[in-house]
Amino acid sequence: MNITVEKQQNCTANVRVQVPEATRKAARDAIVGAYARDAALPGFRKGKVPRPVVEKRFHDEIERELIDRLANDALGVAVKQENLRVLSVGGYKPENETTFTLNVVLAPEVTLPEYKGLTIRVPSFAVTDAKVDEVLKRQQESLATITEADRAVQDGDFLKIDYTAKAGDQPLTELLPESEHFLAANTGYLVKAVESSFLPGFSAQLTGMKKGETKDVAVTMPTDNVNEAVAGKEVVYTVTVQEVKEAILPELNDAFAEQVIAGQTLEGLKELIRQHLERESAQRDVEQKRIAAMVALREKIEFELPEAVVNNATRERAQQLVRMNMERGVPQDMIVENEQEIIKAAADQARVDVKDEFILLEIVARENLQATQEEMVRRVTAIATSSRSTPQKVVKTLQKNNGIENLRHSIVLAKALDVLVAHAVVEVDENMEPVPTGAPQD
Repeated sequence: MNITVEKQQNCTANVRVQVPEATRKAARDAIVGAYARDAALPGFRKGKVPRPVVEKRFHDEIERELIDRLANDALGVAVKQENLRVLSVGGYKPENETTFTLNVVLAPEVTLPEYKGLTIRVPSFAVTDAKVDEVLKRQQESLATITEADRAVQDGDFLKIDYTAKAGDQPLTELLPESEHFLAANTGYLVKAVESSFLPGFSAQLTGMKKGETKDVAVTMPTDNVNEAVAGKEVVYTVTVQEVKEAILPELNDAFAEQVIAGQTLEGLKELIRQHLERESAQRDVEQKRIAAMVALREKIEFELPEAVVNNATRERAQQLVRMNMERGVPQDMIVENEQEIIKAAADQARVDVKDEFILLEIVARENLQATQEEMVRRVTAIATSSRSTPQKVVKTLQKNNGIENLRHSIVLAKALDVLVAHAVVEVDENMEPVPTGAPQD
């Protein structure tokens, strides 16, 4: 075969192949022979169908298989001859019976800088007494007794309210679609008098109200994930308090600990909480160090990305964002309205994800990292536990969609990240907020 490779932009290349006529004829004869051996046509015994009949009956199938065989053979030669790292074949263009061109997508050429000794900054995840007390407080609240409160609303109370809302003189029911009327009016709505409830600044203005009392509450609507008809606008809610209830917290003592975990003392409960927080903090610490190390290395490298891979990643990310929004209760029409913003956010993150993966794959190759059988079993067992399944069922599911290889792939990428972290110079910043897992890491 005579093969020439012409590299193009966006990590693509045209592979032009000239196949000797003898090679093409031999390949075609072999394919026709295989069809002749297996063909079962009316009037002929299996394996006894004349070759001319086989060639006529299965002409299209033979030609397709011939093209596939010659293309695969040519690609194998090109990979060795030109040291190509082919990700996919995008197209086949024939010139004549013995000459054709393949359009292929190539892995990018990544030149790694020194990746050991990166300086990274991460937040502190030290487990303090205050953090233990926060967990105890939440457990207290979960075991609280809710009773009627014959007094004015205080911070933390549980309320049942009625409300209607206007933007200027126009009721929100006229501005919002029916699927969003819960923002415009409600009856018997249950709300806790804390800042995180309902809308920013809403609950704080209910403090001091009494049962049966009505009051106008002005809030500025958020700008994110809110219908553009009201986003950022001042809205006035007319609120009537129907009920006021308070939470009576149990005393923090051994009896309380016994309610949480049978046979446990308060000091024992605190120690269990601390151990849980330390395990959780250790995991978050690893995540933040991995993110910081990846950001630090990414900023040192620039290379061309294969657009075909980026486009696929964009589609997957966009679908993920749509699912996340739907799970959060964002109405379908709002998702459609923000389609372009979703696609842009998906594309931006996809470029980061694709770049990171190719960088990490270079480290995998440089460090000769592999997923051991023990690591695969451990990961499968973890998946089975979290999905309440069995390892055997998980393996069967993974085998159906290339999941085993994807699992192996994720393990070695994580190992590459751990190489970066293990050799990094880590600076702990007590005032730094953690980067949300899965957020863009620019």
